[in-house]
Amino acid sequence: MSVEKGDRAYVGSSRCAACHQQQYEDWQESDHFQSMLPASGDNVLGDFNDVEVTFHNIKTRFSQKIKAGGDSVFFIETEDETGSRKSFKVDYTFGFYPLQQYLIARDNGHVQAFNIAWDSRPQIEGGQRWYHLQPDEDISAQHPFFWTGSFSNWNSRCAECHSTNLEKNYSAETFSYNTTWSEINVACEACHGPGKNHVNLVERGQFSDDNTGFVTYQNPGAVFAFNEGEAIASPLSQKSPHVTAQIDEINTCGRCHSRRMQLGSSEVGDDFNNQYLLQLLDSPLYFHDGQIQDEVFVLGSFKQSKMHQQGVTCSHCHNPHSGKLKASGNAVCTQCHQQQVYDVPTHHQHNDGLVSCVDCHMPERTYMGVDPRRDHSFVVPDLITSQQHDSPLVCGNCHSEKDQSWLQKAFSFWPKQAERASDHWAEINKRASQADASVTSELVAALNDKPDLIKATLLQKFTNFPSQVGFEAAQAHLRDPNPLVKRAAIAVFASAPANFRWQFLSPLLEEKLAAVRYDLAQALIELTPMMANSGLPVVQRKRFQQLMRDYKQYLDFNADSPNGQLALAQYYRYHNDLSASENAYRNALKISPNSVRVLVNYSDFKRQQGDAVTAEKLLMQALVVAPDSAAAQHSMGLSLVRKKAYQQALKHLKAAAELPDSTARYAYVYAVALEGQNQRAQAILFLESAVKRYPGQPDLLLSLVLYLQSEGELKRARHYLSELSHIAPGSPQVKQLQQRLK
Repeated sequence: MSVEKGDRAYVGSSRCAACHQQQYEDWQESDHFQSMLPASGDNVLGDFNDVEVTFHNIKTRFSQKIKAGGDSVFFIETEDETGSRKSFKVDYTFGFYPLQQYLIARDNGHVQAFNIAWDSRPQIEGGQRWYHLQPDEDISAQHPFFWTGSFSNWNSRCAECHSTNLEKNYSAETFSYNTTWSEINVACEACHGPGKNHVNLVERGQFSDDNTGFVTYQNPGAVFAFNEGEAIASPLSQKSPHVTAQIDEINTCGRCHSRRMQLGSSEVGDDFNNQYLLQLLDSPLYFHDGQIQDEVFVLGSFKQSKMHQQGVTCSHCHNPHSGKLKASGNAVCTQCHQQQVYDVPTHHQHNDGLVSCVDCHMPERTYMGVDPRRDHSFVVPDLITSQQHDSPLVCGNCHSEKDQSWLQKAFSFWPKQAERASDHWAEINKRASQADASVTSELVAALNDKPDLIKATLLQKFTNFPSQVGFEAAQAHLRDPNPLVKRAAIAVFASAPANFRWQFLSPLLEEKLAAVRYDLAQALIELTPMMANSGLPVVQRKRFQQLMRDYKQYLDFNADSPNGQLALAQYYRYHNDLSASENAYRNALKISPNSVRVLVNYSDFKRQQGDAVTAEKLLMQALVVAPDSAAAQHSMGLSLVRKKAYQQALKHLKAAAELPDSTARYAYVYAVALEGQNQRAQAILFLESAVKRYPGQPDLLLSLVLYLQSEGELKRARHYLSELSHIAPGSPQVKQLQQRLK
């Protein structure tokens, strides 16, 4: 699988050792070196001495055979996707501490990460055991997390961040990979880029700090110093090269240490936003206050922080070659925070001296069973915000036995708690995430003076309740210099009427960054059918066509994922190629046969093509796979409504409206269906609960007011009309109702 790529001029890490011995030795001790290695006796940590374990009623045996040369070949005997028991050779190790996974090469170049891992921590810490990475799931061969499925595919999910100069090389036609790399693990050139030019310059005596031969090279970044009377250091100059250094490290480290979607083959040193789509601070990836919830890999949390805003970058705290901290304990923090001010009981309120800065400001969450990761937003413990938004309170990590009264008393030592909570953006973010339209004016105001990632997160919330105010807020940020904010503004306009959308988004057709172009294409693709006869200037049509060609390249790169194939299906539909669209749906199911999202969308496609029978079969399959999917239940309910099987439909629409992943739209449709079946009283009762679950929803409130009015419940109707008038004071329908209910 390894390959030498002369055109990319990669020379290999062993060549680097000749001049950079200390860095090379640091690297050999790092996670990067151990990120992926051949499965040899030296690299395998797990117990393969004929050990059998059982998880989810599936027996798995780990064994090894000694080769003639003395080394071992390792095997995992378990069930495959058909339920057949087979023995699979382990080809590679993946990671080493605190856990190690094992990779199995299968047909057509697919490499799968086995989901029973070895806990490599010491036994005294609970380690030295086999454990399942999804202990709480009911794993079977049909489950999305089964080890042979797309979620466990190394080529698409893991490879790019664990090897150097990796090319995925997926063929959708043959459902196969020819994945290649220059080095099996994360080596020098993974971060510095191809080294051949650098070597040539050194050999010719032409190397200098201004002519290194690398696309990225050591840059010290901001130099921080304490000004007289200040407790926190400041950068010596806001215009120093530290700005470039910070961008370089975001582009280099952030490529892998982030939750993002890749748009094409990555190039070391290129702008992050020209290669990836960074995920915003949305649930369930983050809590409403921005603390990490799911596995998000640092960059998203760090970009929220005051540290990032002041020019701090990765290498201020971490040795980039070993990955270790540059100082021990609190000393890494007191580089910039005066020890006599912050590392004292008057600040941290702990007299035993055992508390560290990261315990309070970088709380840990554990992922993959045994792997704790620290939050890099550098939070300030906030009792009120935590209580209001069900986000973690770091104090509970050490004081889990304490009750609320103890916490209230402890926090009384920080008198600014109430002020901090009232200023926090969490409340607005939560309400906007729930599509509460009454938060509109507060959401606009909250966009001021926020880090770009928080601003983008809040701005994009206007997609939950499109309005003129939201479009105006988005318009003001369409030319924002930050790509994240610009992307959010584009997303808001995606729900605007076609002509209105084109008017404001077409000036962005010359945007260069791939992330911006991707979101722009998503917002404009619906207009594809009208472009041929639009009467637009030739230049604009050509720019639009180029945008769609670029978008197609991004989609083709991700054609090995079910979501990528879904996007391709939509692309072909708008380009009037229904055969290719259906083929994309089929490819998506080939990759992930039980993907509920694919099944529901494919069902809708078949219905539109007049094949109601296949459409319903697909929905029935989705409900077998995931009966707790609100989307599947809602779609089945609508399907039965079309067949006039109303009583059956109500059962599915009710389930969709009540499930945890329901939406305000599903609630509205269920209420309308109840009323349509002469069950207005039940519709009213349901809507009164729904407006509590989805506050500020115009459709729910309007329906409730109309139903109450029809039932003669005028006092109750006026109560909800008051809420509705606060959200939509200029609505003609609201004004008519106000007159009618006087």
